Amino acid sequence: MSLRAKAVRSVRWTALSTAGSFGSRFVIMLAAAHVLPPFDIGLYAIINLVLGFASIFAVGGLTQGIIAKQDVSAGQLSSLFWLNLLFNLGVGIIVALSAPALAIYYGQPRLVGLLLVAALIFLINPLGQISQALLKMDLRFPSLGRIELAANLLNCVSAVGLLYGGCGVYSLIASQLAATALRAVLARLCCHELPPIRLIFRYEEIRSIVRFGVFQTGTGLVNFIGNRVDQVLIGALLGPQALGYYSLAWTLVVDPVYRISPIITTVAFPVFARRQHDRAALVRGFHLATKLLTTAIAPLLLGFAAIAPTVIPLFLGERWTPSVRLVELLSIVAIARMINNPVGSLILAINRADKAFYWTLSYCIVHTPIYAVVLAAGGLVPATAFLCVTNVAAVLLVYVYMLRPTLGLMFMDHMMTFLPAVGLALAMAVVVRSMAMLPIGSGVALVGTQIALGAAIYGGATLLLRRGDVRQFARLMTTSG
Repeated sequence: MSLRAKAVRSVRWTALSTAGSFGSRFVIMLAAAHVLPPFDIGLYAIINLVLGFASIFAVGGLTQGIIAKQDVSAGQLSSLFWLNLLFNLGVGIIVALSAPALAIYYGQPRLVGLLLVAALIFLINPLGQISQALLKMDLRFPSLGRIELAANLLNCVSAVGLLYGGCGVYSLIASQLAATALRAVLARLCCHELPPIRLIFRYEEIRSIVRFGVFQTGTGLVNFIGNRVDQVLIGALLGPQALGYYSLAWTLVVDPVYRISPIITTVAFPVFARRQHDRAALVRGFHLATKLLTTAIAPLLLGFAAIAPTVIPLFLGERWTPSVRLVELLSIVAIARMINNPVGSLILAINRADKAFYWTLSYCIVHTPIYAVVLAAGGLVPATAFLCVTNVAAVLLVYVYMLRPTLGLMFMDHMMTFLPAVGLALAMAVVVRSMAMLPIGSGVALVGTQIALGAAIYGGATLLLRRGDVRQFARLMTTSG
């Protein structure tokens, strides 16, 4: 099977597993928003922040290093397994020991018990991470897709059952632990090429992978701080209630970008890595990845922002109305991050994790203190508006610092990979929002009309005005394999 056919098949399966993940998270979020108050949603957001930060060090960039290297021996895999296990156990212990201090910092004693349970995830993670890296390297995304579907189904069923069973925030943590365990077991069963892990550790054999992992960890760290510092500061300065409103908006708008984008970027990384010395192929692949992402996601983001004033109070309750304005602003943030997402796969594929690290570090140093001042002085909405400005500016800066030196792209060539989709989605959103001023009837009827009209406008305009891109997507999706 050709690399192109493998990539297309991988995209299909990644799309299917992502749809399952998105559906699972949406059902869980809907159940949690009905059962739990905004304050408890804020507590769970703090737990996720701690786990997300700790996971950067637990993984250590080793799994990405395996993919980038492309040729890893059995001895190296054994050494990497033990190093990965050591990282995870160390991080899990640190999270458990720091739970009382974090509870004092946030002024929430309930965090101690929640964090102690959540730390168990670091005992489970290393059991399947090497296997998953090998499956990705070999473009075995059909296997990974089946694994994700099973894990997401377990996560959804267990979370909803525990929530309505009265287990509170612990429901969300317990279901996450169960899904992680199933994912690890299934990955190991599917990865037949993984040799038996031996009791050996030779650092010299994995030095280059560890070095790659160091830069990837640094990039992940500053990326996490840059991307999630808003939630860290909101929780610290404004408390769990405000964080609950913001977390819901983030889950509805920004989080889907990080769930849907891997349909393209997760497959693009190993494909780019195999073509890392073919500049023309990298340019074509990067342009295609960006077009696919923006065409698929931009209408979802701006369309949801357009119906948010109706749909959030209607389906989640009036108590979540403060999240509406945040959804509208974060849709802009999400689009900017979506545009820049394929850049990460490209830079890692050509073994320039250092370049990504220096960019994210510089951005974080400049952005974070200003955001903190705006949040403290102006509150949640002005700080989120500031986030929009900096993320839009980052699109231009990423082009100047990473894309042009790496691929030699022309500015307008890059702009035209995403502006058509974003422009059509914005026009559609304006029309959809204006529908709210018409006397259509019930809220459900209004939302249904808005969704149908938005789909017709965007779909029709895309078919009419972007025929070349539509034909290219059709050829790609109908590639045999």
